Amino acid sequence: MILDLDGVLITNPSWKADRIDSDGYSEFNENCVKNLNQLLTLAEFDIWLSSTRRTVKTLNEFNQIFKNRGINKEIIGFLPEYADCKNRKEEVLKFIAEFKTSDFLIIDDDKSLNGLESKIKENLILTELTKGFNLEKLNEATEKMKNKITTKVTNKFILGNGKDGIYSDLTLEVEISNFAILKRGENIELKDNNVLKEIEFEIQSWINDYQKKDIKLEITILNVGIDPEGRKYKTMNSVRGAMYDALPNIGIEPPQLFSMEE
Repeated sequence: MILDLDGVLITNPSWKADRIDSDGYSEFNENCVKNLNQLLTLAEFDIWLSSTRRTVKTLNEFNQIFKNRGINKEIIGFLPEYADCKNRKEEVLKFIAEFKTSDFLIIDDDKSLNGLESKIKENLILTELTKGFNLEKLNEATEKMKNKITTKVTNKFILGNGKDGIYSDLTLEVEISNFAILKRGENIELKDNNVLKEIEFEIQSWINDYQKKDIKLEITILNVGIDPEGRKYKTMNSVRGAMYDALPNIGIEPPQLFSMEE
């Protein structure tokens, strides 16, 4: 997340002095903070501060300010101060190119960002100075993220029955996509193809069920590794556990189950 402050969380008109909070720094709009926190529950974000205010305070100072205002995530860093950049658009473009990021969201009120190329602009939430990150912009961000939200989950289990079962961990990447598809990663530790097919059969059943609800899941088996500890779940229940961990993270309610068989 490439995050601005003025016109996003700070909504004072530019012709008025900032209202000052109890810690001596500018007051944030409480509703905008609430909306940001809601957005932060939808995916795992790294926050990079783009505001020009980043030039006058340290990262630790800003993280304390965020904490004081109840923001549920720390800033990971500042956009670098590029000497050759004339505006926010150029800063953002240079940052994206330098850090080679393809999965991002920009929240800013800077009008220069209207000049971004369409592929990058698809990731822009352009706010207004005195409205900030209001409910309308939260809804816009949520819609943009529907096809971008990805979560990784690991569920530990035993393949097979009894003490001779194989302790393992199943790591899945689950996302809402334009396609309902199951893929197998390149670096899976466990090479037993029969086991992998059994896992894929269970995952495919979830994909099929949600496709009937017009929800397309793209699931990648990143790894089936060997682990010294694990829960004594059969393959079906391990897939079930992984999906129950993953789906709420991408805004989907899992179906109700009454029991987990061992």
